[in-house]
Amino acid sequence: MNDNGFYDLKRQNCQQFKSKIYISKYLGTVQDESLNQIKQYDKPVKYFFNVRDLSGDSEIREFGELSDSMKVAVVTNKYKYMDKFKAFDLAYLDGIEPENEIDYGDNANYRIYDIRNQNTIIKIFFIKLVKNQA
Repeated sequence: MNDNGFYDLKRQNCQQFKSKIYISKYLGTVQDESLNQIKQYDKPVKYFFNVRDLSGDSEIREFGELSDSMKVAVVTNKYKYMDKFKAFDLAYLDGIEPENEIDYGDNANYRIYDIRNQNTIIKIFFIKLVKNQA
């Protein structure tokens, strides 16, 4: 307790533990001249969120085998990011950046799987994308 009668809490800056990620919004599909459906994404935007592997017992039980290829971001500023992200938006995690892309989303390595608005936070669940080895 300090001289003012308050506890002196040495809080750590949680900003230093946040990961830099990019999220590219899903815009929809267009048809090319061969009648193929092509997904289109918006320009990736940079965010700083706490991102981790799934670790909670309830999360692992809920997602089962998928939990090995999933990550979760915890967003503490709930009202700033409410309804900002949707399922199927693409994400660039684990140090991947959207550089030298021909189309937005080409370098993305995760996709938003689910978004949960909780009491004071938002949890964004990501699932790893499987890329073609062409």
